[in-house]
Amino acid sequence: MIEVDFEKYGLSHLAGKEIQNWDDSDIDKLIAAFVAENIAPAIPGISFTPQKIGYLLALSHCRRCGKCCLPNPNDPGHPEIIVSEEDLRRIAKHTRRSYTKLRRKARMNTDPTLPHMRHIPLPCMFYSKGDCQIYTVRPKVCSNYPIRPLSGEVGITVDVRCDYGVDIYKTILDYLRRGSEGWLFR
Repeated sequence: MIEVDFEKYGLSHLAGKEIQNWDDSDIDKLIAAFVAENIAPAIPGISFTPQKIGYLLALSHCRRCGKCCLPNPNDPGHPEIIVSEEDLRRIAKHTRRSYTKLRRKARMNTDPTLPHMRHIPLPCMFYSKGDCQIYTVRPKVCSNYPIRPLSGEVGITVDVRCDYGVDIYKTILDYLRRGSEGWLFR
């Protein structure tokens, strides 16, 4: 479940140790290691359903730090936001911009696993002066942030570069430590 070089971050004592025996300082160091390595930790087994994602997102709140709106200097391979046609229509209506012009600014998707999607390059054109101008109608991928589906299997990843993601990830680990996570993994 945890893929990080424990030894590199002074956490070799965690290798093979049951999560129930980890303490809060171990978790803080682990999260710092994920941030340093630009890893969004994976949690296999939690299905990416609206009910579960809604529950997890409600564990904390977005601080509107903008990390999801700006390019990640440690991950230049993902310099864009994925948007659907529905997202673009909603944004166009909210901003009173032409849907056609907005659609042209959003690049065509070339990923066959995401048909009918487009890409808005980062930094997001709607992020200005430290604020999201479309927060109430933001794209689905933005409203689900910092949670994303785990590619190729049932599970999620949580981006811990922002405090919102840290809060959610720590709560999931607390559930695992207490053994009270059952419903999340069904």
